[in-house]
Amino acid sequence: MAHDYSSRYDPDTDFDRHYTVATGTRIRRWFRPGDAVLELGCATGLMTSLFAERDVTVDAVERTPAYHAAAQARGLPGVTVHLTDMDDFASPRRYEHVVAAHVVNELPDPLGLLRRIREEFLAPGGLVHVSLTNPYSLHRLVAMEMGLLEAPEALSDRGRALATVEIFDGDRLEALAREAGLTCVHREPVLLKPLTNAQLAELPDAVIAGLDRVARRFPEHGALNYAIFVAGD
Repeated sequence: MAHDYSSRYDPDTDFDRHYTVATGTRIRRWFRPGDAVLELGCATGLMTSLFAERDVTVDAVERTPAYHAAAQARGLPGVTVHLTDMDDFASPRRYEHVVAAHVVNELPDPLGLLRRIREEFLAPGGLVHVSLTNPYSLHRLVAMEMGLLEAPEALSDRGRALATVEIFDGDRLEALAREAGLTCVHREPVLLKPLTNAQLAELPDAVIAGLDRVARRFPEHGALNYAIFVAGD
């Protein structure tokens, strides 16, 4: 992963922080006291900080020096932040939870990462948590109807700027996971997004929270798809 957009994108202040918090809150519901968590691509550690509020240990991996420094500066209890590319990360332990939040869409070989998670990182009975942009989010469907996108999965200028390689839906994610030997056991949307980030940023946080809660009524059209996988059939 050779890209570095840390000089133009701050995950702590961008509207994306709402997706990060909403996803991290979902993920940590599955934690049990004493669990070991591996977070791949932790950026500034915003989601990591939510994990650290639980009685777990976390290995957080980040390849970008500026993001790594920000995550390290949080001084989170039970968290070790590793400055390395996820392709190079190695650990003698296995993890009850492996988190790949908004990562697989930036990879040229997402299948390879999922296979490596199952083969090298996942403990027996462990859970793999994956989130990624949903091409059928309401805002993308609106943009297509307006002629701003050629297809739901088309890359926007913002997506290209933030190193998105491909946008694929929840069914495609499940198919990739099956190839990697992983089975989906849970899937849900994150935040209903009828407008762009810039437009939503003008709304009160209470409205954003309401849009997240209502997403469960529109499971195919959340801004993100969040899925949990286990090893085996």
